[in-house]
Amino acid sequence: MINILHITPDFNYSCGRSKLVYLYLKYFSTKENYLVHFITNGGDSLDRIKSIKSLKYEIIKFSTGSVNIFSLLGFYKKIKKYVKENNIDLIHTHHRFPELISTKIAKKFSIKTITSAHSFVTGFKRSSFKSDKIISVSHSLSGYLIKNFRNVKGRMVTLYNPAEQFPELDDDLISDFRNAYKILSNQKVILFVGRIDEVKGIDTLLRSFEIVKERFSNVSLIINGQIENKKNTSKQLLKDLAGDGIIYILPRKDIQLLYSIANIVVLPSRIDPFPIVMVEAGTFKKPFIGGKSGGIAEFIEDGKNGLLINPENPQELAEKIIYVLGNPDTGKTLGENLHKKVNKLCDYNNYFLEVENIYNSLLSS
Repeated sequence: MINILHITPDFNYSCGRSKLVYLYLKYFSTKENYLVHFITNGGDSLDRIKSIKSLKYEIIKFSTGSVNIFSLLGFYKKIKKYVKENNIDLIHTHHRFPELISTKIAKKFSIKTITSAHSFVTGFKRSSFKSDKIISVSHSLSGYLIKNFRNVKGRMVTLYNPAEQFPELDDDLISDFRNAYKILSNQKVILFVGRIDEVKGIDTLLRSFEIVKERFSNVSLIINGQIENKKNTSKQLLKDLAGDGIIYILPRKDIQLLYSIANIVVLPSRIDPFPIVMVEAGTFKKPFIGGKSGGIAEFIEDGKNGLLINPENPQELAEKIIYVLGNPDTGKTLGENLHKKVNKLCDYNNYFLEVENIYNSLLSS
């Protein structure tokens, strides 16, 4: 039996990293030769792991910002104790703070470590990415890390985020959802899923929506996400979220309901290594418009399987949305082409077979 410990902070519905960790926990908990352990500091999506029967998890409070030596020492002792008591063979971290701790503990117990890189991070260059293996979510992120951090190239593996396998929805559930939010069957629906902040281009999307409404009277913008840092969120942005035609929905477990009624998925990110939202749009064959940045620009072939826009230009975004909504056949083609690429490069089972190979190579070395 292989005991593997996953550690990630802030286990939230609106966090792509958390979604990926959830898929890890769900997949490996079905494997007879793995006993999966999970540590987090909390979050709003802990309920989704309760259905994973064989999972062992624990909530340990820790910070991911500027931490003092006492916080580091306290967290170190707790993780060290957990590793020892549960005979952990491998630690897989999903943030640089737990990675720092895990690599120090690994030396004490001669165990292996792996970390997943999810974002274009800066700083802490001497203490970051010291694990035996690093999984990056895109080639653009891999290149960035190789350029900006020491000696990571030989330990780097690039794997696109996997597509989750969603259960089919009953038509009555979709109908009830529409009725609950007063979304008519002929309503055109634009969907945004993710963190509500300017990095994700939410301000650009809100400004572009005002232009779109001048062209379509029967259009709604669904914003599904969490405002994670209200102190850094402008009052104007908060006001715009309550605008006419905008439906703000807090993060939820049954996100497939949102994709099922969407005509188009939009994520005008300024910086994005490889959003799971883009993959999910492909899963549901929805046309996708994304910011020309990072993993979005790497994966989306403009005009073939989606559209790319300058995330600083709300007029350009509005024109692309209007074009897709006004040309449903083109939108359908974009969505189907994205679906094909997602199936080919983001296959759920293939992804985790690759991860298993990485685990096995580490444990046998």
